[in-house]
Amino acid sequence: MNPLFLDTSFLIDYLKGIPLTDHEVIISAVRQKIVYYNGIVLTELLSGARTPKNKKQIEKMLSGLTYLPIKYDDFKQAGNIRKSLFKKGFSMSTPDALVAAHVKKYKMKLITGDSFFIKAGDLLNFEVEIMLSG
Repeated sequence: MNPLFLDTSFLIDYLKGIPLTDHEVIISAVRQKIVYYNGIVLTELLSGARTPKNKKQIEKMLSGLTYLPIKYDDFKQAGNIRKSLFKKGFSMSTPDALVAAHVKKYKMKLITGDSFFIKAGDLLNFEVEIMLSG
């Protein structure tokens, strides 16, 4: 199984209790310690925490995942990703480009609730899966 990167949109929907299409895949990957997130995801999740209880739920959920620090070269790669996508007529935010940089660098599958990443994955050559039955 490829390592998984859990995007903010997926984690928000998960916290809301929206059922997963394949819950066991995520659980198995968490047990194998091959599920990742980065500072972009952390920032986005915490910025949406409306109560101390929400913040604790987020921290508890993330405690089972592996944090990937964003390094200087990741920022350079994100800039290159944005530039290459602009040339193809596709726009990507800097936070999403930083997520994409990690997914590409570590050859992970991006798990998201955001269909925007399907096209981005095709253009950037990385695997994307929408894993919510929503």
